Formats: sequence, structure tokens, C-alpha cells
Amino acid sequence: MDSAQDLSTSFSTMRNLAMGSLAALLLIALGSGLLVYRAYENSGRRVYVVSQTGSVAALSAAGDAHTPYEARNLVRNFMQTMFGHDQYTYKANLDAALPLIEGRGGRRIYEGFTRGQVLQNYERYDARNVVTVDSVLVDLSRRPWSGQVYIKQRIFIGGQQKEPLPLAARFNLEETNRSDQNPYGLLITNFDYIPYSPAVSREEAEALAAQEVDRQRRLQEAQRGATGAAPGPAPLTAPAQSVPAAPAPASSPTPRPR
Repeated sequence: MDSAQDLSTSFSTMRNLAMGSLAALLLIALGSGLLVYRAYENSGRRVYVVSQTGSVAALSAAGDAHTPYEARNLVRNFMQTMFGHDQYTYKANLDAALPLIEGRGGRRIYEGFTRGQVLQNYERYDARNVVTVDSVLVDLSRRPWSGQVYIKQRIFIGGQQKEPLPLAARFNLEETNRSDQNPYGLLITNFDYIPYSPAVSREEAEALAAQEVDRQRRLQEAQRGATGAAPGPAPLTAPAQSVPAAPAPASSPTPRPR
């Protein structure tokens, strides 16, 4: 009788050990499979940053992910190429900017340039428009993605700078296919101007005032030099705003974002 009890006890112990070993093996197999899966998943996303001191491995973001930095860079690049140009870069800049905005919005801006004879004024007055982006705000936390951009346009006629022209707009962003023309995979939609009236800095106001004093002095010298000579054509002076820029609608000013 004792032998039968000892045999039953031994059998139960062996069964428990076998079940425990099987459970441990199952946990080890699951853990190993998870590690292999994670390693395989990350291996396709591994990139290397190469510098003069060597290379550093890093994990790139998912191919379809868009970051606020990428969105801001898209808008900044669009504003600088769409509104900043001269007679030599006008066509190339518009060709680069138009693929970044929906067709309706791009045509609206281009038609405004055409009505204002921007290219003709560039050629007539040897002018150029330099764009400075003050700030770009984007919200990717909820759809539709949206944002605002604030810039200043500095128009130069020859060597003379006119008073800065501020411009601001709101917009939405939509996902699109990445391409050579649009590597960001984002498209600007619902582009519309909004009021923006930043204060002119003291340094810039002083520079503009000094420039105007110098211009008036040269005009007076030219007039005095012409008094003793035969009458000739009056000195050519550029109008106050020779190169029309896309204006924001007139309404209450919006403070500059911080």
C-alpha cells in the first residue's frame, strides 16, 4: 500500500515538473519571437548619419508619418519661392512653388501677380522682392491640419529698399503623394490672406530714413546740375510701390505671433 502511494506521489511530482517545464519553454518561445519581430521591424527603418567623425545608426520615422517640422518647412519654402523673386528667378520660383499648393489657390496667387504686372515691373525698374518668414504655426493634433504663416516682403528697386510689406495667410494641409516636385507629401489648401501689421523695427526705420535723405540729396544735386545746362528729361525716380505684392485684406490688424 505504501509503495502504491509513493508511486502516485512520484507520478504527480513528475507531471507537475513536466507542466512547469512546458510552460517555461512556451514563455521563452514567445519572448524570443517578440524580440525577433522587433529586430526585424526596426532593421528596415535603420538609417545611418555619416559625418567626419564616423557614422551613427538611428531609427527613421515611419514612411507615412508627417512631423510639425516637415509641415513648417513646406510652408516656409512655399512662401519664399512663391513671393520672393526677381526678373531672372520669377518663372523658376513659381514652377517650384505651385506643386506645393492646390490648383485653385495657386491660380489665384498667379493671377494676382499677372494683374499687378509683377514681372514687367521687375524688368522695368530692375527690382526684386526678398521674403523674410517671421513665423509659421501649424497644428497637426487634429484634422483637418491647419496653420498660419507671417512674412515680410522687402522690395528693392535698384539699390533702394522700399518700406517692408507684411503679409500673412491661413491654410490647411492635406496628405498627398511624395514626388520630386513635392518631396514633403503635403499639399497646401484653402490658402487665404489674413491681416498682419507688425511694427517696423527702429533699426529698419532709421535705415529707411537715411536712405530717403540720401535720395533727396542726389535729386537736388541733379536738379542744380541741370539748371546751367540745356533742358533734358527729368531724373527717373521709381514710384512708391513699383512692384505690386499680394496684399492682405484691409481690416483690423492682427498682432504678430510670439
